Amino acid sequence: MIKTELFKILVADDDATIRLLMQAALEQAGFSVTLACNGEEAIRLFDESTYDMVMLDVDMPLLDGYKVCSRLRKKKGNELPIIMVTGMDDVESIDHAFDVGATDFIAKPINWNLIGYRVLYLKRAYLNLLELKTVNARNTAIFSAIPDAMFILNDRGSVVRVCGYPENSILQSLKCGRTIDQFFREDIAKVYFYYMQRARNNGKVEHFEYDLQVDGKTRNHEARIVSIKSQETLCLIRDITERKESECKIFRLANFDNLTGLPNRKFLSERLKREIILAKDNGGTLAVLLMDIDGFKSINETMGHNTGDEILQVTAKRLIDCIANSGLLQKSQSALPLEFAFARLGGDEFALIIPNLQREEDALIMAHRIQEIMRHPFNLESRDVVLTMSIGIALCPNDGNDAETLLKYADTAMYHAKNEGRDNSQFYNSFLTQQAEKRLVLENDLRNALLNNEFQLVYQPQLKIVSERIQSVEALIRWEHPERGLVSPDEFIPMAEENGLIIPIGEWVLRTACAEAVQWEKDGVVLHMAINLSPIQFKDPDLVKCVLGILTETGLPPNRLTLEVTESTLMNCIDEAQEKLKVLRDCGLHIALDDFGTGYSSMSYLKQLPVNDIKVDKTFISEMLEDKNSLAIVRSIITLSKNLNFTVTAEGIEKLNQAEILKSLGCDYLQGNYFSKPIHSKEIYSLLNRHWPLRATELNEVVHENSRY
Repeated sequence: MIKTELFKILVADDDATIRLLMQAALEQAGFSVTLACNGEEAIRLFDESTYDMVMLDVDMPLLDGYKVCSRLRKKKGNELPIIMVTGMDDVESIDHAFDVGATDFIAKPINWNLIGYRVLYLKRAYLNLLELKTVNARNTAIFSAIPDAMFILNDRGSVVRVCGYPENSILQSLKCGRTIDQFFREDIAKVYFYYMQRARNNGKVEHFEYDLQVDGKTRNHEARIVSIKSQETLCLIRDITERKESECKIFRLANFDNLTGLPNRKFLSERLKREIILAKDNGGTLAVLLMDIDGFKSINETMGHNTGDEILQVTAKRLIDCIANSGLLQKSQSALPLEFAFARLGGDEFALIIPNLQREEDALIMAHRIQEIMRHPFNLESRDVVLTMSIGIALCPNDGNDAETLLKYADTAMYHAKNEGRDNSQFYNSFLTQQAEKRLVLENDLRNALLNNEFQLVYQPQLKIVSERIQSVEALIRWEHPERGLVSPDEFIPMAEENGLIIPIGEWVLRTACAEAVQWEKDGVVLHMAINLSPIQFKDPDLVKCVLGILTETGLPPNRLTLEVTESTLMNCIDEAQEKLKVLRDCGLHIALDDFGTGYSSMSYLKQLPVNDIKVDKTFISEMLEDKNSLAIVRSIITLSKNLNFTVTAEGIEKLNQAEILKSLGCDYLQGNYFSKPIHSKEIYSLLNRHWPLRATELNEVVHENSRY
C-alpha cells in the first residue's frame, strides 16, 4: 500500500546554511526533516530511526556522501531513495554517484524555489515504485498458488486431462482428446513439443513464455512443464500480462526520461557498451555525439521552467525526426533500435550513438543537420525564439574503447564547440583533454588565490585633455600565480565568471581600489578611480548594497568612483540596468559605458541610461590612422556623445598623433600605453607632476594608408 503517514527525509550536509535552507524548503513542502552535519551523524541517525528518503552532500568531512550512500545501500537495499546534492556536474562524479547506489542527483547551486517540487516528484516516483512492487508481489503469490490452467499431455501432444482453469480463461475450449497443435498456433505448438521432450529427458521443470491474441488484445502467458510419467507431462499455464506491464513500467521509470520519454544516461551507457562490443567484433567505427542547447539557462530564467520543459520536448521530437530521416541508422547493421539511438542525459544535454559509421565525415554531416533543424524558431508564448546547439563528437576506436571515455571526450569536444562561438560542431582530440585538465588545475588554484593574497591591482592613468595631466586611473586586476607566474586576466576572468568566483573577486577589487584611493588622498593626491564590473556582478541582486557598503567602509566619496560596464552587459538587461544604475548615480557615483561601438545598442536606448561617460573601444582607436571608416566612427561616437552630454574617454592610445587627433575631435580623456602602462600604486606619484602638451591635429592632416580616394 502507498504510505499515508508523514514522509520523513534525512538531510546530511556540512554547510549549516545549506542545511537550514533545505530544511525550510522541504518543511514548507510538507516533509518531516531531520538534519545531520556530517556523514557519521547521518549513519547514526539512520540507525536510530526510519526514513523514507536521504539527501546527501557529496563533499563532507569524516565520511563523504559516496561512502554514506554505499553503506545505506548495504543496510536498506535498493528501494530507499538516496539523492546526492553536489556542486560537481562532470560525467565522472555523476557516474560515481550512480555506481555507489544513488537514485538521483541535484546540482548546486540549488534553486530554493523549486527544490520542494523536485523532491515531491522524487517522492511520487518512489511511492509508485513501491506500489508497483507490491502489485507485482501480490500477483506472483496468487499465480504461484493458483495457476490459470492445468492440463496433462501425452507424448503425442494430446490432452489427457484438464485439471482446472479459472473463469473466462481461453483454455475453457481445451478438451480431452484434442492436440495442442489444434488449439495453439503452429509456432507455439512446436515450442510445447520441444520443452515436453526436454522435461522428460532432464527430469526438471521447464518453462517458457508466449503471447496469445484474446479479444483483439495481446495477453502474455507463461508455461511450466514437468514430466509426471514416462509418457505424460503436466502443463501449468499462467496469464502474466499484468506482471509484464508492471515490469515494463518499472523498466521505463528506471531507464527513461519522464519529460521527453527518451532513454536516460543509465540506459544509453548500457546500450553504448553493447555497441562498442559490436564495433570491435565487426571492425567498425562508432560515433558518439553529445549536444547542448546554447543559452538554455537564460530561457529558464526569463521565461520560466515550464517554457524550458516545452523547449526540451520539442527539441527531442525534432532530433528524433532528424535522425529518422537521415538514413544513417537504417543502413547500419547495428542491433540498436532507432528509438534507443538517442537519449537525454539531463538538463539540456542530449546524446546520439551512430553505429557502423562508414566515414567520419558522416558524423559531422549529422551534426550539421541537427544544428540546421535546431535553428528553426520555437513558437513560445506567441513569440518566436531561435536557439542553437553546440555538438561534440568522439569516435570509437580512435578516441576510446569504453562508454565512459567516449562520453567524457564527447563532452570535452562539446564545450570546446561552445568556446568556439556556439552553434558549432567539434571532433575530440587529445589536446582538448590536456587543455581541460590544465583548466581544472587552474580553476582549483583560482579558488585559493583570494585566501592566499595572490591577487594584486595595477592602475592605468587617464589623461584629462584640458589640463594635460593625469587626474584619474583605472584599476586592473593581476594574478601572480605561485608556480606559473603572472596569469592573464583574459584567462582567469572568464573562468571566475563561470564558477561564480567573480563575485568575491569583484568585491575584493572594489574594496582594495577604494582603500588605495583614500590612502592617496591622505598623501595629498586626489585621483578619480574607475573600476570594471563583470556582467555576472551586474546581475547580482546585492550589487548596489555591496558598492555603497564598501564606499562607507573605506570612506571614499561616491563622486570619486566610476563603475565601468560593457555595452553588451547593459543591453542584455536594459530594464534592470536602468534601475540599478539610477540608484548608484543618484548616490553620486559615475557610470561609464565601456567598449562602446562593439555591441548593438542604439542611441535611443543609450539616452535612457543614467550614464556619465562613453569609452570608445580601442579597436577603432588603433585603426583610425590607417582606416578612414574607423576614424569616421570615432568622430560620430564623440559627436553623438557630446550631444547627449556624455564625457568621452578613448582607450588604447599608443601614438602621439592618435592623441592629437582625438583632442581635435573633442575627446575629454585619453588612456593607453603612450602615457603609461598599468603600474603599481606607489609608481603613481611619479606621474602626477608630468605635463603632456598635445597639439590638436586637423582632420585634413590625416593621411590614411589604405584610402583609395
